[in-house]
Amino acid sequence: MPPRKASPEATARRTQQERREETRRRLLDATIGVLVEQGYARLTTVEVARRAGVSQGAIFTHFETKAELLVAAVEHLFPRLIQDYLAGYGGLPGGRDRIGAAVEMLWAVFERPEMLAAVELYVAARTEPELQAALATVEGPHRNNLVRVARGLFPEAAEHPDFEAVVELIIDAVQGGAIARVARPHHPALRRMRQVLIRFVHRSFTRHRRQARAQS
Repeated sequence: MPPRKASPEATARRTQQERREETRRRLLDATIGVLVEQGYARLTTVEVARRAGVSQGAIFTHFETKAELLVAAVEHLFPRLIQDYLAGYGGLPGGRDRIGAAVEMLWAVFERPEMLAAVELYVAARTEPELQAALATVEGPHRNNLVRVARGLFPEAAEHPDFEAVVELIIDAVQGGAIARVARPHHPALRRMRQVLIRFVHRSFTRHRRQARAQS
């Protein structure tokens, strides 16, 4: 039997859905762009709509509130950053210190303008309950995803009983370093912080491997 052709109604529905998804993507990309260039305090839905090429009213057919738009933009951004990270990690030459490279690359991700803009939202949420509540729905799954990615990159270290806590500590340390860089971009302590963090991770996971071999 020849394949069934989609009905005109179904084709129209798919096209409408595709248009809706494209508009939503443009709004999220525009939101990230405004956050990076103007910061949270100066971001307006008027400017987001202008950059996305839609009316301001169109924003609120996709997002009920400005906070929802901002959080959706962060949720849209995080997987992209993770994919960039994994692509870079996968291209590392053989023989490279993988733990050291992983920390250095994570540090570089947190220095990207769009990541710093996302961090700015978390700081702003301290005094904005609506934004804080909306970000909370993203933060947990995102952290869990980062731990999952780390387990995939370092399966031998994932047996460490404190693996998840160490990964969380790395993320928080790197995030704190990125914030410190804004205030003192050329301070020599930042480089030393990265080196100390790398040594800490090496010691944590190497000690566990030695203990596991001794017990086997």
